[in-house]
Amino acid sequence: MSAPIKLMVVDDHPSLRHGFISILKAYEDQFEVVAEAANVSEALLKVPTTCPDVVVTDLHFGHCDPTGGLDLIQALRTDYPQIKIVMITGSLEDESMLFAHDAGAHAFLSKEATASEIAKAIDAVSSGFTHFPSRLREAQEKREREPRLSDRETQIIPLIAAGMTAKLIARELAILDPEKPIVDRTVEIYKGNIKRKFGLKTAGSLISFCMEYNKKKIRK
Repeated sequence: MSAPIKLMVVDDHPSLRHGFISILKAYEDQFEVVAEAANVSEALLKVPTTCPDVVVTDLHFGHCDPTGGLDLIQALRTDYPQIKIVMITGSLEDESMLFAHDAGAHAFLSKEATASEIAKAIDAVSSGFTHFPSRLREAQEKREREPRLSDRETQIIPLIAAGMTAKLIARELAILDPEKPIVDRTVEIYKGNIKRKFGLKTAGSLISFCMEYNKKKIRK
């Protein structure tokens, strides 16, 4: 019999985290929970010693770390590309699903998902597949047909137009919107989204687009 799939569960809410662990322990022949963490730094500290095959994480870690799930995905994809990522969130909006997909998550589930749905998603990603809602393709096609900027993307356009780096943009947004801080890795995701939505291929074309967009907005 093959060895159990090693899992790490990351969520800032202890009750939710322990709830997921309890669900997963019911599948002890298939899965082994080797670690749990309440935030990104704790998770990244435990990864080298516990060596999980799959990380199950929330998308948002509360007001103190609203981009935690995305930051964790970026860090894992950079430093531990062999680890698969299952994102479980309370928000099933298309924008959240697309953002998780674009960031590099391998699966996307609701916190209302059943135990069997969670197990199915973990099995899928462990076998090299992805597990997203069936409407993912439709949402991607709609985005391509009707490119629209999210509130955060609209917010960073004038900062890109001003030539600011991702690190400076993140710092500026932390001042403008301290309730929803982001980090430079997340800024890069937003920049990539803008480029993809409007068919921009280079950093220079992105800056030109942002400058023109900003001019039009000022004229209105």
